[in-house]
Amino acid sequence: MSAPWYGAEAPPLGTRLDLTTVRRELLRLDEGEYAHVVPSGVSMRPVFLPASSYDELFTAGRSLLRLLRRALLESAPTAAGRIAALGADEAMYPLFMDDPAEEAYATCIARPDVMVGATGPKFVEFNIGSGIGGVVDTSLHSAAWTAAFGGADRAPFKAVDPLTVRDDLFLRAVRDLEVKPAVAIVGTLRDLGGRPSRYFELQAESLRRRGVDAEFFEPEELADGLGLPGNPRFQLGLRHFTVLEWREHGIDFAPVRAALDAGCKLIASQTAYLIANKKVLGWISEGLPWMTAQDRDDVERYLPWTRVTGERGVSWRGTTWPLPELLLSSPEEFVLKPAIGMSGQQVLVGRHCPQEEWRRAVAAAVAAEDHIVQEYVEPAPYLMEFTGSASGDGSGADTYEAEIIPVFSPFLFDGQDAGCMVRYLPPQDRGIVSVHGTGALSNVAFAVR
Repeated sequence: MSAPWYGAEAPPLGTRLDLTTVRRELLRLDEGEYAHVVPSGVSMRPVFLPASSYDELFTAGRSLLRLLRRALLESAPTAAGRIAALGADEAMYPLFMDDPAEEAYATCIARPDVMVGATGPKFVEFNIGSGIGGVVDTSLHSAAWTAAFGGADRAPFKAVDPLTVRDDLFLRAVRDLEVKPAVAIVGTLRDLGGRPSRYFELQAESLRRRGVDAEFFEPEELADGLGLPGNPRFQLGLRHFTVLEWREHGIDFAPVRAALDAGCKLIASQTAYLIANKKVLGWISEGLPWMTAQDRDDVERYLPWTRVTGERGVSWRGTTWPLPELLLSSPEEFVLKPAIGMSGQQVLVGRHCPQEEWRRAVAAAVAAEDHIVQEYVEPAPYLMEFTGSASGDGSGADTYEAEIIPVFSPFLFDGQDAGCMVRYLPPQDRGIVSVHGTGALSNVAFAVR
């Protein structure tokens, strides 16, 4: 049964061009981070939402992000104290700035992931920091769908380009930090499998169109590119990586550390990745003394019940339980997630997990206190249109409809609506929804106007 939150109106397809043209427009997506040849059975429309539902993703996201930020910053007065409060590995956070920008730009870039249940949206996690995926892909998708529906004047939606909104953030940073309009984009093609790509150049070009000098640097190129040692040629940068991924690549962080020490401010800052630790979701779900009645109402409405794992008692549905006993007695009600992770890695859904594997995972998570457990959100399906036939033939001009389970990912840049990515598995697949982890399809959501 589909959720009322999706709306009851038929998809507004009146201005959509012929299917051959739509497919051609979608071929432009091969420059994004989710690059691939457009497969048979490709989605032939974006996800359409009522304006009230679309707007709710951003108003609720801003409210929860504010709570997460305060919860982390008030857990201790220093970065070291906050790491200790999280029980985190200090080696995972080597790139703090000794500057007010460290906290000021901690939540300037965020992408929550949202499941929709019978009662509406539930925010199952928050990706915070500029290493998040989907920005370029969503920008390209938005342009492709606009063209496929006859252009901006004819399309039944207004597309928001996340690159444009993020560029606004950097223009604000240039003014506030009183630096020259120049941005070093720090990342690596190794995150994209090392293949040739215009992925980073597209981001630089977007900034240049706004009058900002922008260049992409691999970490090994950073010192020379910034002219170090000495005053850096770029005093502002986009930190387009995560420590976790770069450690897996064996990348040396010394050039980035040298850039920070020389005064180049990389945003979003290191603190972003502390706030993104899923334990902070557990803190606000359980409640903190400073939270207002409205804060608690927002958490109750938009967060699934979430707790940090440990040998302790918890209240669930009005009854107090030892947490391990609760998880073992009702595995179908819960999802177990590592506090730090990405792409759905090591996430276990109790109802789909073999009993012995679940028992071992719960025991390890409780002992290490390095996971969260969330109440399972029963997802409401959405009806999507695909090319070809339900048998998988995408060569013809026909389409078919099939239910998908979407994960909505609204981008919040400087608190502003920066577009909304949507991911879902192909109709025949089931499991964790992740582009890199399980091959989910990516799309975008628009508000119907």
